[in-house]
Amino acid sequence: MGQGHEPPKSPAAAPPLLRRIHNLDNAISLYIHTLTRPIAPRPLLRFLELLADFRFFFPVSLSLYLAAPSSSPLRRNLLLPLLLCSLLDLLFIALLKFLVRRSRPSYSNHSQYSAVVSVDNFSFPSGHSSRVCFVASVFSLSRSSLLADLSRPRVAILVRRWFAGDDALAVDMLLAAIWAWAVITVVSRVALGRHYVIDVFFGACFGVLEAMVTFRVLEYRGLI
Repeated sequence: MGQGHEPPKSPAAAPPLLRRIHNLDNAISLYIHTLTRPIAPRPLLRFLELLADFRFFFPVSLSLYLAAPSSSPLRRNLLLPLLLCSLLDLLFIALLKFLVRRSRPSYSNHSQYSAVVSVDNFSFPSGHSSRVCFVASVFSLSRSSLLADLSRPRVAILVRRWFAGDDALAVDMLLAAIWAWAVITVVSRVALGRHYVIDVFFGACFGVLEAMVTFRVLEYRGLI
C-alpha cells in the first residue's frame, strides 16, 4: 500500500498544553456566543460583518482614493495605506488560513456566510478582525494628515460648531469612534459564532502589525 498524506491532527491528538488551550478557547468562545445571543441584535452583527467584508471595504477605499485630489495629504497618507493594507491583509490572512486550516465553531450556523475565497471558510485567523484593526491603526498613524485636512472650509465650520474649534479634539474623537467600531466588530465575530477568541485576538494583532509595516515601507520609499 502506498503511503498517503497524513491527516490534520485532531485536538485530542495534539500535545496536552495545546489541547488545554484549545478546550479553554472553545469554552470561552461558546460562553460569549451564548451570553450575547439574546441581547446582541442579529441584524446589527450581520451589518458589522458586511462593513468589514473585503468585497465592500476595498471598492469603497479604491473609489475614495481615486476621487481624492492628488494634492490632498489624506490621499497619500491615509487612503494609499488603506489600499495597500487591504491587499496585504487578503494575501497574508489567506495564507495563514490555508496553513492552519482551523474549522469554524460547530455551534453556529454559517450558511449565511459567503466566503471571498475557499480558504476563507477556515477560522484562524479572523480576517474581519485584522481588517478593522488595520483600518483603525492606519487612521491613528495618519493623525497629522487628518489634522491638516481640517483646514477645509466646510470641515472647519463643523469643527467650530461641534468642538469649539479644537482640531485635536475633533480628530481624537474620530479616532476613538473608529477604534470603538473596530473593537465592537472584533467582539461581534465571537458573538456571531464565526470565530473563536484566539482567532479574533491574533487577527486583531496581525491587523495592527500590517498597518505598521505598510507605513514603514511607504516612509522608506518616500511615498508618505
